[in-house]
Amino acid sequence: MNKAQLHQAIYDLETQYVNYDGFRTVTEKMNDVLSLYRATGYVKNLCIVGESGTGKTSAAELLKQSNPDAELPELSVRTIVYVEVPSVGTVSALAYQILAALGDPYPSKGLIPERTRRIQILLKACKTEMILLDEAQHVYDRGQRKSHYATSDWLKGLLDAIGIPLILLGISRLEMLLDVNEQLRRRFESPINLTNRAYSEIESETYEIVKLLAPSMIIPLSADDLRGNDAAARFYFATDGRVAYIKKLLIAAMEVAFESGESVVYISTIERAFSEKIWSAGVDKLNPFSPDFAFRRLDNVGEPFCQDRVI
Repeated sequence: MNKAQLHQAIYDLETQYVNYDGFRTVTEKMNDVLSLYRATGYVKNLCIVGESGTGKTSAAELLKQSNPDAELPELSVRTIVYVEVPSVGTVSALAYQILAALGDPYPSKGLIPERTRRIQILLKACKTEMILLDEAQHVYDRGQRKSHYATSDWLKGLLDAIGIPLILLGISRLEMLLDVNEQLRRRFESPINLTNRAYSEIESETYEIVKLLAPSMIIPLSADDLRGNDAAARFYFATDGRVAYIKKLLIAAMEVAFESGESVVYISTIERAFSEKIWSAGVDKLNPFSPDFAFRRLDNVGEPFCQDRVI
């Protein structure tokens, strides 16, 4: 195996959609909302929350890919409009991003009422059937309660005007945005939370994801090590059960094995990968693949899954 083959394997693993239970739940819910709207015109709005790396964006991207844009002689079709909410989640910034996604050549032009009206016109002209707002917690992150209410009230008004499903995706504090405005909350179903589940459920799901990704590894995982009694727990504590970090860990393990000339990825290989490429302080009791590991979440201050820091 040469470096070009390794690089291709890394790309293939990184871009692979992992059809695990949580991912299936989210994609099925979004597709159900879209199918219901197409069949009846009935609008459901969803709020999907989960920590960074749990697969929310991948699910949104897959839905967008399944309903691609089309450039016809008489119009541009934007069936699904995907928008990443900017870190400054003001009404002005959000309106700009939506207009840009709809192909408006001057998304910053005009006052908010004018831009809101252009959004309505373009959504209808582009035959849009759903809007996905990713990283929607940014709407809550900036400003004070007064500005939070103003933005949420603008969203409520937009929802009422456009009459198509809106899906909000973000980390857990996104729910606080809905708490600010009861009228907006009433327009959404109960949030789908990908993170707030029992430890045993997340550990089992983590192990399922590892096994789904393992066939994509050009340097295979040791079958004996993968079957170990505590393998599921070790992978969970190393990644917090998040798909993005499971991929990152397996890629790091392949790189370490390649650099060492190993033909198999062992638990000891992953132990080195974790400390060399994931978290330099992750040794001994702080390395989930070390014999000395303490078997606890790495969520203390300065650790990978502390709330204010992710690897």
